[in-house]
Amino acid sequence: MIISRIIKPESAVYKTLSTFSEKLDRLMKLKPLSWFAVWIMMTSGTSAQQSMSDRYIYWDMSLAGVGLITLLIVTVITTIIFKKEKISFTNIDFSLTFIIHHIIFALVLFMTGWGWLSWLNGDFFVTLKHFSPYGLVYISVLLIYQIDLDVIPVKGYQPGKGLIAVCSLLVIAGALIGIRFDDPVISTAAAVIAPFYLIAIVFPEHKRHIERARIYPVFIAAMFVSVRLPWFLIPLAILFFGLRTYHYFRYNIIFPTFAVDHD
Repeated sequence: MIISRIIKPESAVYKTLSTFSEKLDRLMKLKPLSWFAVWIMMTSGTSAQQSMSDRYIYWDMSLAGVGLITLLIVTVITTIIFKKEKISFTNIDFSLTFIIHHIIFALVLFMTGWGWLSWLNGDFFVTLKHFSPYGLVYISVLLIYQIDLDVIPVKGYQPGKGLIAVCSLLVIAGALIGIRFDDPVISTAAAVIAPFYLIAIVFPEHKRHIERARIYPVFIAAMFVSVRLPWFLIPLAILFFGLRTYHYFRYNIIFPTFAVDHD
């Protein structure tokens, strides 16, 4: 990170900003890291809906205003839900109920992005159909986060291999269904995500492969949606670099990051 090279931890400026960053601790309790998943599912609905009128549409800024306002409203509502612990992305009591809750959660976000008026006017089953590949990929990423990295040694036996295999099947199914529905966003994103799961299965002796399988699918999905909705890059960049700046000055770490420490 550039700012870490300019402002060193031993400098007076760093100490001043470190003190200021403590004031943001309350904001971090709202779990802003979870906003990435929320935003991606909502904008995926918008992207899928736009493809109904023009399959080849890309880099379209026409919905930037409405999209950003909707994103803000959705963020506030979902943050309240997260704060009340009605739903979370990791669950000690991993169960079928946990998955069902997330499918419903993802569907509501997708429908919000698609446009509530559209599906209320008769697009419900069309929306549900186009949600299916996105839902499969969403669940695959959700499942990979249920693997506790703390119990996995840096090198050695990898627990959760069966779960990763399930994730692979889900994301491959998502890619195939996306191709069937002629949706280049989800079909291509899923095809790019799949190798991260497959590598984690083939090379189970390295913990870093699971870490990559958690980090990169989120980034890949966000970037492919942004190809169609470039305005989505604005909140993504603000949140990503905002979190990195906070963690650097608060804890002297670079987070979130795409780097894997075990290479």
